[in-house]
Amino acid sequence: MDRSASSDPRALLDACLSSTGPVTVAFSGGADSTALLLAAAQSDAARSLGLRALHVHHGLHAQADAWEAHCERVCAQLKVPLMTERVSVDPRGRGIEAAARDARYAAFARHIDGGALLLAHHADDQAETVLLRLLRGASIDGVAAMRASRPLGSGVLLRPWLTLRRADILAWLAVTAPALSWLDDPANSDAKFDRSFIRHTLLPQIDARFPAARERLTRFAAHAREQQVEIDAWAARALAACRRPDPWCLDLDALAKLSPVIRRTALRQFAHERCGAMPGVHELDRIEREVIGARVDADPQLHFADNVFRRYRRMLYLLPRSALEPLVGETTWPAGASRIDFGPLKLRAVDEHGVETPVPCPLTVRARRGGERIQLYPGGPHRELRDVFQERAIPPWQRARTPLLVDNATLLSAVGVADADALAQRWPGLRIDLVQDRAR
Repeated sequence: MDRSASSDPRALLDACLSSTGPVTVAFSGGADSTALLLAAAQSDAARSLGLRALHVHHGLHAQADAWEAHCERVCAQLKVPLMTERVSVDPRGRGIEAAARDARYAAFARHIDGGALLLAHHADDQAETVLLRLLRGASIDGVAAMRASRPLGSGVLLRPWLTLRRADILAWLAVTAPALSWLDDPANSDAKFDRSFIRHTLLPQIDARFPAARERLTRFAAHAREQQVEIDAWAARALAACRRPDPWCLDLDALAKLSPVIRRTALRQFAHERCGAMPGVHELDRIEREVIGARVDADPQLHFADNVFRRYRRMLYLLPRSALEPLVGETTWPAGASRIDFGPLKLRAVDEHGVETPVPCPLTVRARRGGERIQLYPGGPHRELRDVFQERAIPPWQRARTPLLVDNATLLSAVGVADADALAQRWPGLRIDLVQDRAR
């Protein structure tokens, strides 16, 4: 086996490590991840940064508990701390493979802790991914396939072995640690799964006819990645022009001026920024058709990765589902307290200098009930709060999440939207701020 830096698994791993945080190896117990864990365990650089392993227990196979136990034994043998996270996989609407992947990467993001998470994907995996995505009608970004490095959560995801063939990795593993055992997941050879069919049925036939097919597929992915980098740069500039002060929305008129490729890429960037996931080709089609392209008087909603695309007054919003839940009930803000929690929200009282200050008497914080009226300036009319919301272009979901500050029967503030004159009259300089609401 070639021991040059370009083909030595451990050297490739060391070359990619520049994180100041911990190094976490995604450890399934299979041959590839076992080899990666071994290379990391032998790496002084990985050890010095704080090496540990992460096993994601999907609960999808009868042997899942036994696999977890195997991973514990291997980690103990290599003296690498192991974390295990059990995840729930919901295949509805996406299929078992996609749902398991989403659950797995969410677990990765939760445990990265500002460091690097290492995955054992190799050149054969890359070729399979390119072919699979081509067959599914992916975009350029899709066929660019797996990146060697990308942000993940608070850290970075690294694939140090994308240039290595699996045969070379297994050969290195056999020579370096012949006594080390690994697992064989039966799903990896089950042809009912698309990737397994490509790996065991389709690619061998292609290899027989086109011996250099895998290398050409990975080269194609590299070319697509180069083009996507340029598209991403253009889209990032275009996205900046579509932004508005509210970070959860984009200007639809500005979006409409973009070319289809740049617009769709900008939407993917926006979605990734807001919720950590990127819509695929079919999801983008639905966003453009069902949300952006809906009739003017419609209130379209499209669910995506625990978030919702919505439209209001020529603005496109992407909101967490939790941000669409209306407030309920009421609570008392005790005299002398400068802060109060109301459901998921946090409110604070500040003076004219922005310094927190206690409220002078007990106040009520409650949800809207309908029919509230507010006087905005001295001598002005008492107006329907709903009319004020409409004039100030407050989206319907935000109206339902606007807490009201009340003293006896007097509405003092629709917090974050409008203060009544009564608030200024009673306590000059006092202002109520909304400290926390993820989508206001």
